[in-house]
Amino acid sequence: MTGSSYPTHRQNERLLTQVIDHVAQTDPEAVWMEYPRSASSYDQGFRQITYRQLATAVDKLAWYLHHNVEVESAFQTLAYIGPNDARYALIVYACIKTSFKVLFSSPRNSVAAHLDLFSKLGCRVLVTTKPTPPAVQGILSACQIRLVYLPSVEELLEGGGEPFPFTKTWAEARNHGFAVLHTSGSTGIPKPMVYTHDYITRNINAMQLAASSTRYLCLGQLLHQRRSIYVLPLFHGAGFFYVTCASVWFKACSIIPLSTCPPTIDSLRAILEHTGADWAVVSPSALNSLGQDAEMLEAISTKIQRIGFLGGSASLAMTHKVSRKMQVCSLYGSSECGSFGLLFPDAGGHGLASYLNFHPDVNALFCQHSTGAFELVIKRNDLLLHNQPVFCLFPELDEFRTKDLFAPHDTLAGFWQYKGRIDDVIVFSNGEKTNPQSFESHVCSHQLVAAALVFGTHREEAGLLIEPKAPAQHQDMIEALWPTIEQANLAAPAHARIAMSHICFASQAKPMVRTGKGTVKRPETLQLYKTEIDTMYTQCESVQASLVQPDNIDRVLDEIRCAYTTVTDCDAPPDDTNLFTVGMDSLQALRLARELRRRSGIAALEPSMIYRNPCIAALATRIQSCLIQDSLGQACSSSQELQRTLDEYKSKIRDIGAHDSFMATGCLADSQPGVKTVLLSGTTGYIGSYVLNQLLAHPSCPNLICLNRSADAKTQALRNKEHDQTLASDFSPDRVRFFSVDYTQPKLGLSDGDFAYLLQEVTLVIHNAWTVDFNLPLSAFSPVLDGVVNLVRLCNSARHRPVMAYISSVSAVIKMPARPIPERLVQDAEASGFGYGESKFVAEHMLHEATQCLGLKAKVLRVAQVSGAAYSPGLWNPRDWLPRLVMSSKYLGAIPKTLGTLQVIDWLPVDMLARLVTDICIKSNDAQFAVYHAVNPSLTTWTELLPSVISELEADGSSVLPVSGAEWIQRLRQSAAEVDGAKRTQQANSDAENPALSLLEFFEHTLNQGEPSDSRVWSVENSLAASESLQETGSIRPEWMGRWVRGLLA
Repeated sequence: MTGSSYPTHRQNERLLTQVIDHVAQTDPEAVWMEYPRSASSYDQGFRQITYRQLATAVDKLAWYLHHNVEVESAFQTLAYIGPNDARYALIVYACIKTSFKVLFSSPRNSVAAHLDLFSKLGCRVLVTTKPTPPAVQGILSACQIRLVYLPSVEELLEGGGEPFPFTKTWAEARNHGFAVLHTSGSTGIPKPMVYTHDYITRNINAMQLAASSTRYLCLGQLLHQRRSIYVLPLFHGAGFFYVTCASVWFKACSIIPLSTCPPTIDSLRAILEHTGADWAVVSPSALNSLGQDAEMLEAISTKIQRIGFLGGSASLAMTHKVSRKMQVCSLYGSSECGSFGLLFPDAGGHGLASYLNFHPDVNALFCQHSTGAFELVIKRNDLLLHNQPVFCLFPELDEFRTKDLFAPHDTLAGFWQYKGRIDDVIVFSNGEKTNPQSFESHVCSHQLVAAALVFGTHREEAGLLIEPKAPAQHQDMIEALWPTIEQANLAAPAHARIAMSHICFASQAKPMVRTGKGTVKRPETLQLYKTEIDTMYTQCESVQASLVQPDNIDRVLDEIRCAYTTVTDCDAPPDDTNLFTVGMDSLQALRLARELRRRSGIAALEPSMIYRNPCIAALATRIQSCLIQDSLGQACSSSQELQRTLDEYKSKIRDIGAHDSFMATGCLADSQPGVKTVLLSGTTGYIGSYVLNQLLAHPSCPNLICLNRSADAKTQALRNKEHDQTLASDFSPDRVRFFSVDYTQPKLGLSDGDFAYLLQEVTLVIHNAWTVDFNLPLSAFSPVLDGVVNLVRLCNSARHRPVMAYISSVSAVIKMPARPIPERLVQDAEASGFGYGESKFVAEHMLHEATQCLGLKAKVLRVAQVSGAAYSPGLWNPRDWLPRLVMSSKYLGAIPKTLGTLQVIDWLPVDMLARLVTDICIKSNDAQFAVYHAVNPSLTTWTELLPSVISELEADGSSVLPVSGAEWIQRLRQSAAEVDGAKRTQQANSDAENPALSLLEFFEHTLNQGEPSDSRVWSVENSLAASESLQETGSIRPEWMGRWVRGLLA
């Protein structure tokens, strides 16, 4: 075909409407489209649109536009936004006949993007449907534009109609624009692309480029008179080219899903249960879902022979899985280039499912990029212009650089695998580059992941943003995904590997920003999560107080060795060995510096220190010197930071009285009508779920307002019942209301109406939501401290001025030397633990300030160790230190005989804690400010509980030896340094087997320091006086301990 004169395909010198009218005359009952009869399900089957009906509907719609749209200029632009149904194609055909051109502005565009497109195209008419789509409502709120409502599909198909006069030929209209689509906007504001009839003809020409071998098929052969399902948005380029254009030329029947359903693999299965097809075209995410569901794959593969995907890259692993059951076609196109001439194996080709094979007459060149991949470039060739649509849009260019990157097949020439966009390439602050597409694709192959984005531009190290398919605890997600991430790390360049500390998650409240075809918009998504990403980097670089004594060089050496093992997963080399001669690279040096900063508390410890002191011995000497010089200054700095934060937030509380603007109408100052409506924050967590359950069962039957950061808190609350059947599942909307909130916002991120409802109804606030991370510095807790300010503001402004009860922690005063620690506000700032404890200390003082300056009442409940439930099947939270100790003891074959400073057991079962919280909070109290300790008044010891733990471990088939705390710590350290054998491989794959490793420093501090003591640590007089249930609470029983261990082992 090379060298042929233009145009080769003279049969393609026709307009879309000419093809439609011709088939309507010669084969009127041929089926053009099938769509669901019902608007809400597939149960009623599909309705067919024949070419006779299609031609009539086009004429009727052309007349409708002629009568309802005032013509202002030739080929003026009409924008169309509607449901995903046949009208997306019908309006294109009607606009051809009426000499309009139609703009498909993606409903997912921002209002700013819509208006920018309208401005560039001079568009002043917006065509839509009833009911008005949400995207149209957003546009109307921002600009004045004339609306034209289309008839329904059924109205257009009913009856006959007068033909609309149209006599233009292809030659006359070839350069007339009739449709406008736009670039995806994945890298900025979308750019409009005006398509002419010549552009469409060149696309059809390219799709008909046949292979010289019968073993390969072109797109035209795949489509010709075939029944094709398109689980795609029709406003997107793929939907436009395949459904609106190609279906007509190749006389193919297009089958489309329900307009109200998302384009998922479930839609494809449902369609195939009610109609037949030859093949289907889906999104990459849908193909990934198909590969992850063996039963779904089996069901669909018996119904169709082939499936294509486009709009991005699918997971290689999932593509290969699907290709074992049916032919998989990797399709490719773009807004600028349209559809390319591609060739596909007629049969077999399992290993080529993710590769593209461009026909030579496309004149595609591949130019190497600095990342090592190759950019696709379309080189202009006047003899091949009839196959090159892009030069209709850019006639001045000699070549078009697509900015799409590919990698060649290892052995087969001409086969190329898509590797992402040049715009996606990340350039680190040290000049290194990486293309994250393969990494992201591999992570997306995990069944829990909806999308993944690698970031790190202008940073020293890459990070990973993950959008889960369903809500989950972040630590649980990391643990589940880590084996997959480690696999991706192995294939990534060393400088681009992801550390566990550099993973963050998208929330349901802020889904990743996507294009119309479902591709994630990288810049917009990263901008959306800029605060979270910045916080993550800040937290990773944060410095805490030193865990190392400056006069103990052996401990310094040991910390460096442990840090080296943590970073490299290898045993530390001899102390006098240059670390870089045994394989340490620049990224590992960066991570080692960060780990040593965390362990030593030396803020100035940068990678340059490691480069200048490249062996462990020299590095230890340098670190010890810094510790000796800086220890006093560091302590002063930590104390000053706590005092500064305390002063800042107490001042914010005082400011509430002067600046409060949310006062409820008819505020009844000091009016306490009893506890009628309880506001409870953090109801999805471990403690919150039990407190919610207890409040629901309380005899006073209070109404409940549940505040949570997540948007699906009710679903999560129902899911909690899977772990404990005694938890409530009946959340009657008459009594329980769930709100998704942002605690950092003055009105908690609620609408004016919802916030007014809180002001009017709330009579008691129980604030349980808090960030639980013992590694964070105090500065990282500013968002939750801001939340306290805003809840105090709510109490101060609310109609009933509710009491605010705050779930604090014993870590707020854990360092207080007096024993027992009293139930009162502690003034000594040195009493709190670092970070988390300091934040609780500050919050307690904020509430006390609120009682003094605003006249509010407040209760503080300092919670100590919470165990599993005593009188229900509730499990112990496996992320707590004791479950981690038990599971690691099974792994190590040894268990501590004593727990050092934690030898005395005053744990409180979570269900008993919930009763205590409810007793204290609901009980009336004249005190303006009161403190309570949520600890068990009946003590026992680890020695009493240990036999039941060992018994359950042995019943599970594990032999465990009681050892000293020091020996157990040593075994734990050794397990972290193992590099050989299946044991280490299993550990690397899951934290479940040896979870105590992540708390190694905690156990070192706890088990190696302090003698066992029988003395009581916490005063409980206030709590006992307020709670009859606490008075009846006995010590932790061995049989409870055994049940909790069985739950962990299950």
